[in-house]
Amino acid sequence: MNVSPRTSAALLAALIVPTLPTQADYEVDLDLGTLPEGITTISGTTAEFITDDPLNPEEKITIGGNNNADNIRGSENALVVFNINETLSWGNELVHQITLDAPSVVNFIPNLSDAEGDPDFFLLEGLTTDPDLVPGKNVATEGIWYAFMDGVDPATETVTLRPGTYYFVVESYNGPDTTPIDQDSTFSMDIEVLPALFPDEVSVELGVLGTPLTPLSFDTFGSDYDTQLAIFSSDTGELIQENDNDPEDGGLGDGTQSRIAFPDGLAGGSYIAVVAGAGATFEAGPVTGVGGATGSVVFNHTANVSDPDAIGGLATEITRTSPGEEVSETVWFTFQIVDSGPSTFQDIGKVADAFAPFELNTFTGTTIDTELGLYDADGNLVSNNDDAAGVLQSQLDFPTGLAEGFYFLAVGSYNTQFDPVDFGVVDLGGPGGSYTLTHPNGLETGALSAGGFDWYRLEVGSPVGGGGGGGGGGGGGGTSPIQITGISYDQERNEFTVAWEATIPGPFLIELGTATDLAAITPQVNILPEVLAAGITESPITVRVPPGLVNEQQLFLRVYEDSQ
Repeated sequence: MNVSPRTSAALLAALIVPTLPTQADYEVDLDLGTLPEGITTISGTTAEFITDDPLNPEEKITIGGNNNADNIRGSENALVVFNINETLSWGNELVHQITLDAPSVVNFIPNLSDAEGDPDFFLLEGLTTDPDLVPGKNVATEGIWYAFMDGVDPATETVTLRPGTYYFVVESYNGPDTTPIDQDSTFSMDIEVLPALFPDEVSVELGVLGTPLTPLSFDTFGSDYDTQLAIFSSDTGELIQENDNDPEDGGLGDGTQSRIAFPDGLAGGSYIAVVAGAGATFEAGPVTGVGGATGSVVFNHTANVSDPDAIGGLATEITRTSPGEEVSETVWFTFQIVDSGPSTFQDIGKVADAFAPFELNTFTGTTIDTELGLYDADGNLVSNNDDAAGVLQSQLDFPTGLAEGFYFLAVGSYNTQFDPVDFGVVDLGGPGGSYTLTHPNGLETGALSAGGFDWYRLEVGSPVGGGGGGGGGGGGGGTSPIQITGISYDQERNEFTVAWEATIPGPFLIELGTATDLAAITPQVNILPEVLAAGITESPITVRVPPGLVNEQQLFLRVYEDSQ
């Protein structure tokens, strides 16, 4: 959206030291509640008017007539960066509170043929104003969008918004400070709400693709239409590199497909690869302009370090785009580069909050003699164990937890040597065999080759710089009111037995799902699809795996409060 702030025709000839106004934040005049899908028509005036109180018919209420902000600035979350000319002022305003309960495309359709005065329109995420010393006036500081809609036939303005509460403000423009006009304004506006998606809500998670020294490759070879490709930093929104079939930049050179390579890798952090069609534009944000070509996408990329289906270190994602909004015309792929750690590992996600107790062990379902070693992100040995509790299996117990960060766990068989630095793990000839690793998120099963060992990455707290791939399951963080204390699996009967402790009375649900199901969890839809038991008040309990999940390589079990 291209907008141009008004400019002042007059310039101040001398520096004036203003007397600061008494600060007053915006006040909500009308709460429109949750806007339904479709069109809601609003109209009114910025002048003060008195009407019946809908909550108390015998009383009257006063609406409008306030002048709590003379100017508006964009917040850090502004959809368009703006700082309107500080020598301009606005008078009385009418503040509407609106709520969206789902991601929405919002069309503001002006009906201004009978408008009086000069109404201007602002959308804010908050009501805060600030007595700014420079213009010497109250300035609203949480603007995210604005439109003047001047002219005989002003165009519809469109904004895409996430769920939440917003403030739609109609301000009466009073002109430059040197020649103010004291006036109120009338207006009429249709607000159309349509469903929307955000790219980061429909993106494909590729997980951890390597370390800063890992060569990376991304291309669209095999797609059936003219593609473009860009790599963004999701940490900063920076556009790092883009390609549109330019052979000198690594493109295929046939006029249709694109390629980007980083032979020396990328710095540690989180990234987004975006595929769009010819005609679209890439901008920092990340933002992709609509109106490009669409078709079937074949996206080839450096493989996740734990991807069992990768061939020669490469993996392929196949999807399709269609005309419409950004989320239908582009495909987003998110990935992480970790700045330290083993070259290959399986990610099991967050296992505890910082300094919250947790443990790791191989007690359940393991018959070989195992050893465990835990390293921090810099490769320093934190703890290791051979035999625990008088058995051949191993346990690492952290009753006071660990500091926030990434940690790497090596699982080996006897005799594994854990050197204190540089992830120095050496297996001195153990026989190998099958094992099961129990951690706060569930179980991981594996098979060690003779003299081999497996690496897992886990998170404590919420460390910066990654977090791809794993996680989920029964309780996770150490401050959760429900903590799984034991879990075992009977392979012949396809049954889990799970035990837990809770600081809440219950009852509880036992849920089960795949890694895909776990990744789909949101604050709004916080469920795994298979409910194995409900109304449970006592621990432990044995539950059977549904037939459709018996052959899944990885399952996530969760004990959750039953709110029904």
